[in-house]
Amino acid sequence: MKWLLISGLFVVVLGGHFLYVTRPLSTAGDSGPWAAIELVQPEGSRLSRYIRPGEQWLGLSYALAGGFAAFCLGRVVAARRQALVTSAGGLALSGLVWASVCFLVGCCGSPMLPIYLGLLGPRFLGVTKPLTFALTLVSVLIGYRIVRKRTSICGCASVPCGGG
Repeated sequence: MKWLLISGLFVVVLGGHFLYVTRPLSTAGDSGPWAAIELVQPEGSRLSRYIRPGEQWLGLSYALAGGFAAFCLGRVVAARRQALVTSAGGLALSGLVWASVCFLVGCCGSPMLPIYLGLLGPRFLGVTKPLTFALTLVSVLIGYRIVRKRTSICGCASVPCGGG
């Protein structure tokens, strides 16, 4: 049941990202001041508009982080005190690594983007989304190992670690 909820959240986050990125951009039917401007929708299916620019990497990154958060939350609920410390550490580690990667690769509009473009050229932009996914994957794997290691040290989920 736990893995069903985790995989369900993974699918929901990935699907939500897909729907958000491929939403229609047309302003037809609006009566606001920008109603005269018609945004041209790119050609191709929604799936091709999602995969061609590499948006699936960010979607997978968000979904993986969401699934890991659900896994940690499930551990907190199952073994309250013991899992709280390890899950918080795993979430903090993955959040810190994700925020650092996001800043360094410029996916959030960070000030590092013009520097990297000046040093590496515009071809660097094609690497940022897969790099974000790879670093999210590594941080989640490290966090998962830390969470699992803390549980195996105790040997029992009903006894808090640390002898407290």
